[in-house]
Amino acid sequence: MTTITHDTAHLGDINLHYAECGAGNDELVLLLHGFPEFWYTWKQQLPAIGAKYHAVAPDMRGYNLSDKPDGIAAYRIKHLVGDVLKLADHLGKDSFYLAAHDWGAGVAWAVAIAYPERIKGLIILNGPHPYIFSELLSNNEQQIAQSQYMAYFRNEGIEGKMLANDAEWLMDWTFKAHLARGQMTEEDRQAYLMAWNREGALQSMLNYYRASTLTPAKPDEMGRGFGLDPADFKVSVPTLVIWGEKDHALIAENLDGLDDFVADLKVIRLPDVTHWVTHEAPEIVSAEIIAFIDGLERRKPGA
Repeated sequence: MTTITHDTAHLGDINLHYAECGAGNDELVLLLHGFPEFWYTWKQQLPAIGAKYHAVAPDMRGYNLSDKPDGIAAYRIKHLVGDVLKLADHLGKDSFYLAAHDWGAGVAWAVAIAYPERIKGLIILNGPHPYIFSELLSNNEQQIAQSQYMAYFRNEGIEGKMLANDAEWLMDWTFKAHLARGQMTEEDRQAYLMAWNREGALQSMLNYYRASTLTPAKPDEMGRGFGLDPADFKVSVPTLVIWGEKDHALIAENLDGLDDFVADLKVIRLPDVTHWVTHEAPEIVSAEIIAFIDGLERRKPGA
């Protein structure tokens, strides 16, 4: 098995810790985690992908061992996108493959939309397309109901409640069932507790929600929308979406109409998997990511 190693990228205004496998391989695959995870969510994918490609999973800003800048404004999307591009530059790549889950997927969509020339292929795991999600947050009662946590996370001072009693609230909300089913171990639980309890980490993690313009509509706001132009959200790079259909937060309608925004799209639905795809279907995730990248590599002239 390929060994996971660790390093820190010094990117000028911020330092990002990252885990990697396959540093000697040519093609770069960046793997972005979501909330409330860190590089560790990719621990089973890193060796698998790293056997053939250079797989790199950073702790995104505010998380675990990466820098945690002060203030909500430091977590706006332009900074998150900038971190991804600067990390690729640091690793010596003008273009790369980008895989992402949850909040990481939100950043990945933004990178692919704004900088398509940098992205060779996009892989999304249970992360909604921003325009489709904005419409559902405005008009769909089920998505609005299932997104109330987004509004809750914007409240100041909730970090203490979420971390109390060995982060009981946060663990129950995320991985309690996985621990009970044996899909995660006590070692995994301790790794998450350590990451969540680092000084300033949870506040920084929640600042992603506090900095976002997308929030579920209140009853008197239904149908008001966010004033977005769908033409601004077209994706011109080859895209694979892997979607756990039992997601507790994101309804399956997030996939409806996706092909109107993504010209080169493949969707794989996992009917018995929830939001936490890398934990529940790790082998499938690894195999599908590798197969997708392999297919794009074969498209190269002379391949």
